[in-house]
Amino acid sequence: MGDSKEETKNNRFTKRIGATTYVVNVHFAETDSVTAEDRLLHLIRNDIRVNGLPVVAEE
Repeated sequence: MGDSKEETKNNRFTKRIGATTYVVNVHFAETDSVTAEDRLLHLIRNDIRVNGLPVVAEE
């Protein structure tokens, strides 16, 4: 996600993991120390852990 800074100006970015593409809308304070990417990865990892989905390594 090399262009994530420009993409978050529009409050939306995409993250592809395996065959799934996630489109994410950003709705939190710019002063927060956690980035949008950090939050997205936390949600995805939690979903994988809770639902027992197989983990696919990023390319």
